[in-house]
Amino acid sequence: MREIEAEFPQANIEADRAVEEISRQFGLPLLSRGFTQVRDIYVDTENHYLLRHNLSLRVRRKLDNVYAGEGIRLTFKYPLEEHPDLFIREELKLKVSVFDFDRLVEFFGGLTHALLGEPAHMRLAVEETSKEFNLGEEGCVLNVSYDRVKFKHPHHPQKVHQVNYFELEDHGIGIDRLLEIKDFVRERYGLSTSTESTYRYGLRALSLLPREGVLQDSRARQNGRGGRS
Repeated sequence: MREIEAEFPQANIEADRAVEEISRQFGLPLLSRGFTQVRDIYVDTENHYLLRHNLSLRVRRKLDNVYAGEGIRLTFKYPLEEHPDLFIREELKLKVSVFDFDRLVEFFGGLTHALLGEPAHMRLAVEETSKEFNLGEEGCVLNVSYDRVKFKHPHHPQKVHQVNYFELEDHGIGIDRLLEIKDFVRERYGLSTSTESTYRYGLRALSLLPREGVLQDSRARQNGRGGRS
């Protein structure tokens, strides 16, 4: 599924008030609202193959899904187009009837070892509490979310970094109108968009992001031996 969204990190604002102002300013009535709590892990190889290629693999467990007896959701994202203010990505999702993160990490570790010669491991842990709003009308919707995100070191859970995200996602309103709303939020609240992925941001915030030279060297070695690029 094609994903088009604007993300504003470090958004310390009143989400309900912001949504009311967007709704009023752009004539988008509130269709629904919700609240979710999730735990995510991001999986990658030791040499950060996914990070180096601007990809991400997220393994998510929703708290309400646990109580409902549902398993885990996998999300794989890769870029489709470059844009200075928006993410334009392909987002592939799959629900699996597995409840244990470790089993999935073991599976992907074996898969990447077979395909890339590098086993995958858990690289980042995330806890997220979100308010979600759908504005507009059926078939022409703006999804707005306010996420309180807690990044955790995968092996030292006491090392934590917290940040709030305000996100706007096109669910049928179109990219032009999304950009108009993005500009309104930027001017009204003094926020700046970012096209740094959640995975990369979390690694950087916890001082787990490899130096750019290391990433470049790894990419050069991969290309030099005729690997995937």
